[in-house]
Amino acid sequence: MDDAAYKRLFSRPSMVRDLLRGFAARGWSGGLDFGSLTPLPASYVSRDLRQRHGDSVWRVRFHDRRWLYLVLLLEFQSGVDRAMAVRMLTYTGLLYEKLIGEGVLREHGALPPVLPIVIYNGRRPWSAPADVAGLIAAGEPALARYQPSQRYFLLDEGRAEGGGLPPGNLVSALIALETNRDRARLPALLEVLIALLREQDDEELTNAFSAWARQVLLPRRVRAGVPALLPGLEEVRAMLSETVQEWTEQWVEQGIERGIEQGIERGIEQGRAEERALLCRLAARKFDAATAQRLAAVLADVTDPDRLAEVGDRIIECETAADLFARIPGTGGAATEEQRGEES
Repeated sequence: MDDAAYKRLFSRPSMVRDLLRGFAARGWSGGLDFGSLTPLPASYVSRDLRQRHGDSVWRVRFHDRRWLYLVLLLEFQSGVDRAMAVRMLTYTGLLYEKLIGEGVLREHGALPPVLPIVIYNGRRPWSAPADVAGLIAAGEPALARYQPSQRYFLLDEGRAEGGGLPPGNLVSALIALETNRDRARLPALLEVLIALLREQDDEELTNAFSAWARQVLLPRRVRAGVPALLPGLEEVRAMLSETVQEWTEQWVEQGIERGIEQGIERGIEQGRAEERALLCRLAARKFDAATAQRLAAVLADVTDPDRLAEVGDRIIECETAADLFARIPGTGGAATEEQRGEES
């Protein structure tokens, strides 16, 4: 479901534009004419690439009229594809073969640059080499110049927010919603996205985000059933606002109940601790400090009030420390060498 929803999102030029502006071409996107940004027909994509959800090829002009080609792969598998750099190299090669067949090399004397981009939304950090050279074993130094080398740009959504998400960016809004773990923030994050979509005035993109919210976002974040018919993001946001209010009321109610329970438990434990301390003081006064210290270790985990009362009775009744510990269950009844020496 992720693949299909993302494919629809990244089929819109404004999403690819914000991907370049805020991430893949950050710092040099000013040289691009985004009015020329267009997806290439399926014939530009290999059969393997066409069979995968969401992978596509785009092109955009620089202001000096040169073309830049984008190979965009959406990677939503549970595992990391260690061979991704090789796949990217293959796709780039196939793209160049297609362009050569169309006479680009003959006409311009050079092939256009390619920017490979991988968008990954898995929970595990991406660990595959970003350059195909990282997958090639070292050989003779003289062979190094003959080995292929190509990097791809990686957008690892789960780690992107750590570097700061650019504001006013559709891809940033998507990542913020994807990676947010604070359910109470969801309506506010959706409000940011809705405001950006109003500025775009792109009905198809709004519909794509609505479908993504219903099919991907809500099932992940709301355990209750999701209504089959939610017309758009406004309805999704309204539903989430109501749901968050219910969560808040539950959290408050549960918090009060837990607070009462914890307060009672703390009060009882404090009373037990004071009772244990009193028994140890009585033992110190009747016997000695060593007996009190040993008794404190014996009583450290005792919470049964009946057992504590029994120990108090034994302190009063017993004439020696050895007799005391012999009559307290669980102590083994053995006195220390020091105590035996004193008692003899």
